[in-house]
Amino acid sequence: MDKKPERKEYEKISHTQIKNINFFLIDLTYRAPHTHHDFEILQVIEGELHIKTLSEDFVIGPGEIALFNPYTFHTLYSVQSHCILLTIQADPSFCASHYPAIQSIRFDTANATSSIPFRKALEMIHVCFNFGYNYCCREIGFELRCLSDLYRLFAYFVALVPSHYERESESFRSQEKERRLTRIINYIHQHYTEKLTLSELAETENLSMTYLSHLFKSAINMSFQEYLNSLRFEHALLLLKKTDMSVIDICLESGFSDSKYLNKRLESAYNMSLKDFRNTNLKPEKTPCPYS
Repeated sequence: MDKKPERKEYEKISHTQIKNINFFLIDLTYRAPHTHHDFEILQVIEGELHIKTLSEDFVIGPGEIALFNPYTFHTLYSVQSHCILLTIQADPSFCASHYPAIQSIRFDTANATSSIPFRKALEMIHVCFNFGYNYCCREIGFELRCLSDLYRLFAYFVALVPSHYERESESFRSQEKERRLTRIINYIHQHYTEKLTLSELAETENLSMTYLSHLFKSAINMSFQEYLNSLRFEHALLLLKKTDMSVIDICLESGFSDSKYLNKRLESAYNMSLKDFRNTNLKPEKTPCPYS
C-alpha cells in the first residue's frame, strides 16, 4: 500500500514579538480547523487562500485581508500548491486602555476587505503591508511604528467592517460554545477514518444525543453524519489524486465501507465516475472541504 500523503499544515518562516502581538510570515499549504484567544489578521502576499469558518466560505487573493474574532473556528487551504501569508495575532487587550470596547466587539464577517469600499480597502491593505515591512526591518522604534499601524488597522475595522458588541455574559457563553465545538471537531478529525457514531461523541462530552445533534446542526449547518461523510470524501479525493491505491483501499482508508457512496458523491460533485476522476488531468476548481 502506498504511503499516506503527508498533509503539511504550515511553516513558520520568521517570528518576532511585541507585547500582546505576534507576527508570522507563513508559507501555508493547509491549516486544520483551529481557534485563537487573539484577534487574527491574515493578508495574502502570494497565491490564493481558501477560508472556511462555521458560517462563511470564501477565497482571498494577493493583498486581501481576513479578520478573525477571538475563538472563531477557521480552516485554511492554499488554492494552489502554496500561499504566502502575513499573519498578525493581537490579544484583545492590546489597545484596551485607549479603546475599552475592543474587549467586546465582534466583527460579523471574516472577509474584511470585501465588505468595505474599494478606496478604503486599498488604504487598509497598504497599512497592513506597512506593518509587515516595519516588523521585518526592525529599525529603531519599529515597535512604535507597528503599534501605530495596528491601531490604524483596527480603526478601519471598527469604522468599516460590520460588527456588534457582546455583553460579558454573552461573550462567556460564546467562548464556552466555541471551546466545546473545538473539542468536538478535533475529536471527529482524529477519528473520522474509524467507526464513529453520534452516541460515542455525545458520551465524550457528557451530552445527550438530541442536544448534541441540535448543537451540531445549528453551529455547522449540517448534520453530524453529513459532516463526517464530507471529511471522508475529502480524504478519499486526496488519495485518489495523490496515490495509486486501489479504490477499495481508498474507501477503507477514508472510513467508507464500500465504494458506492464515494462513486455517488463524485458523480454529484463533478459529474464523473471514480475511474474518470482518477484518469482526468483536469484539476477541480474547488475541492470539497469539511464545511461545504
